[in-house]
Amino acid sequence: MGLRDRIKVGAGEGRAAGTSGPSGGGGLLSSKWTWFLIVLVLLVVFLLLTASFRGIDGGYKGVVLNGPGGPSKEELDEGWHFNLGFAFSKIETVRYNTQTRDMAGSNGLTVRSSDNLNIVMDVSLVYHLPANKVADITLQYGDYREIVDRYMRSVPRNVVSNFTGEYIGGIGRIIVEEEIHRQITTELATYDVIVDDFLVRSVDLPDSVDAAIEKKIAAEQAVITAELERQSIVIKAMGEADRLALEAEGIRNATIIQANGTAEAIRLTIGQLRLSDPGLTNATWAYLTMLYIQALTDPDTNVSFVILGEGVPIIIQPGP
Repeated sequence: MGLRDRIKVGAGEGRAAGTSGPSGGGGLLSSKWTWFLIVLVLLVVFLLLTASFRGIDGGYKGVVLNGPGGPSKEELDEGWHFNLGFAFSKIETVRYNTQTRDMAGSNGLTVRSSDNLNIVMDVSLVYHLPANKVADITLQYGDYREIVDRYMRSVPRNVVSNFTGEYIGGIGRIIVEEEIHRQITTELATYDVIVDDFLVRSVDLPDSVDAAIEKKIAAEQAVITAELERQSIVIKAMGEADRLALEAEGIRNATIIQANGTAEAIRLTIGQLRLSDPGLTNATWAYLTMLYIQALTDPDTNVSFVILGEGVPIIIQPGP
């Protein structure tokens, strides 16, 4: 074989080697891309399934604001939910159970009374949403808490403007609280927000008004105390008068009873003497004589002098 033939054979072998090399590397590359696409698809499916699950906490409702079917007025209840459309939907969790909104401390509510006094009030509103209207409220009004805050500011200011600072800080505080409760309940009801309670926790008046109220309360308390003392004295005096009257009445009745008893005893004794001696002419003298004889025979008698003479004997009993 000549040199030319050897060169042709080498070139042919080189072409054959070059052809087999690229075809083996292309198969390996194709296999890698296949596995990459499989992993990518599995990842997308996993993310899609994960996004299709939605959990709603207790006391909350899920509201679909946007999705393949548009906004939905059907609330998602507490618990887990699965829907492939959730992966492409915007869902907001909205609290609907009883909750309290406070305006206190540095966020306290500043109001103005009818006598142009600036009053700082700490207030609390207790409210909830109807469970079957959470989606309607959210879709129609947006964040209902903004509505609650708006009326928590406007209603107390409107009510307080009708009363003086002294009245609000004194006996009128309960009246003001009840009126705010009534009005804010009516206003929020138009948005389907149910008010459970409204509380005025504190009322901070200017120092001058506080001092005036304290003086007025002290003066009223002094008047009440004086009146109670006067009534107590009157009651005691009436009680003492009644006691003396009852005591006098008792003594009088006892005296009458004793006198009646003595008179009856004397009458019976004289009657007995006359029965014993039908010829007796002076029954009184005979009765006194009998008393005299009894006194002389009584060892405990205190008779000291007996004056005898004509007529009725006289018995002298000196006092102790």
